[in-house]
Amino acid sequence: MKRPVQIQWPSWEKIINKAFLPLIGCRDRYLILYGGRGSSKSDFTAKKLIFRCLTEKYFKAILVRNAYNSIKDSSYQTIRDIIVDMGLQELFEFKLNPLEIVCRNGNTFLARGCDDTTRLKSIKDPSAVWYEEDIPTEPDWITISSGVRTRKAEYLQEIFSLNPECEGDYQLSWFWKRFFEGKEGLSFQDKTMVEVKPGVTVELAVTVHHSTYKDNRWISMPFVAAMEDLKRTDSYYYQVYCLGRWGQRVRATAAYKQFAMGRNTAPVCYNKELPLWVSFDFNVLPGVSCGIFQVEGKIMRMIGEIQLPPPRNNTKAVCKEIIRLYQGHIGGMMVTGDPAGRHKDTRGEDSYNDFDIIIGSLAQFRPSLRVHTSAPPVVPRMNFINTVFESGYNGISLTIGSHCEKMIADLLNGQEDGDGTKRKEKVRDPKTGASIERYHHFTDLLDYAVITVFYNEFKKYLTGGGPSFPTRFGRNAPNKKLAY
Repeated sequence: MKRPVQIQWPSWEKIINKAFLPLIGCRDRYLILYGGRGSSKSDFTAKKLIFRCLTEKYFKAILVRNAYNSIKDSSYQTIRDIIVDMGLQELFEFKLNPLEIVCRNGNTFLARGCDDTTRLKSIKDPSAVWYEEDIPTEPDWITISSGVRTRKAEYLQEIFSLNPECEGDYQLSWFWKRFFEGKEGLSFQDKTMVEVKPGVTVELAVTVHHSTYKDNRWISMPFVAAMEDLKRTDSYYYQVYCLGRWGQRVRATAAYKQFAMGRNTAPVCYNKELPLWVSFDFNVLPGVSCGIFQVEGKIMRMIGEIQLPPPRNNTKAVCKEIIRLYQGHIGGMMVTGDPAGRHKDTRGEDSYNDFDIIIGSLAQFRPSLRVHTSAPPVVPRMNFINTVFESGYNGISLTIGSHCEKMIADLLNGQEDGDGTKRKEKVRDPKTGASIERYHHFTDLLDYAVITVFYNEFKKYLTGGGPSFPTRFGRNAPNKKLAY
């Protein structure tokens, strides 16, 4: 029998970052640590597991990645490095074939890859799992998770530490649907009560914790500079690696490929003396979407966005929100948006269409209607806006306010279809069960606004930069309904 060993464990405050202190004693079945790179989530996970290994009577952890040969240089090496740094190496044996870390008290870390499913099933009585970086497939996760069932341990826990990125649409992944769908906030706790036999329920609890490099007091300034520079060089990886927000790896099929957060977003200011350009996209679900813009010459800025949850997901409610936000505005207002707003299918008022309601509700701003009789063709307008995002066109500048999160999400995640138009994929709303289009509501209203304001330049673009056309609508247009 192994002789007990006494150790002096440092104060947690000295060896982990403050953001992770509440998670030391977390015994929820699932602990999900996600976010940006350099946040120290892997460092915390390793120290939590090493502490359990040293202090619990029974502990057996599986280190999991999709490929077995990647474990040696990731979770295995992280645990080994920390053990050495803490001067505890005499208490552990490090094996390479197979990859194992064995503590003097008999507790162990075992490595397994999802590329060998037979070995996933071969571990007897594991009490903990660490999924590092990779999100396993759902069948592999079920295989592993269903094996974590021993009664020898103080508690059972599966820890995920990852950057929030998936192949394809992350909101279609099993992992998102199981742990994130319908939840609010970047960090949250949740629990499910499962009936195991009549009259007996068991709680399955999950803690989801978001972190970025800003939570790591030991991070190096060169690393910070590299992360922040992604805002200029690569919008997608700035979103995922720096901000720690969910993303999908394929950007080649993005509808707005030239949109870059560093180049095309910035803090913006509202000027009560400049006209408000208010653009609408009309849907029953997720609701009426509205973008607010201001224009100075050829400089266009998005200064606000509105999309209200049910039961306020209607045109009148959005107009009330505009009045609340811009009370006292003296610069006038232009109204544009989806020509479908002339139909009577999103208001619930038989005698009025959306634009009738808007003009009536916003009468105090003396609004002027600037709406196409039909929507401009999708592919040319996308190409035009991509050109403006990339390098401008004839002096046009377009900036999205950095607080306009729904528009930015649409620009980053909205995909292009095979014919070059926008992919209007539908999903089930987790709260209502209704079918909704996930993306492109805000990019559609952006299209209407930009093409309306810069219609003359758009027509030049369509003809390869030839002679200009008479202004039929836009900032110099007459106040009348417009044909496209």
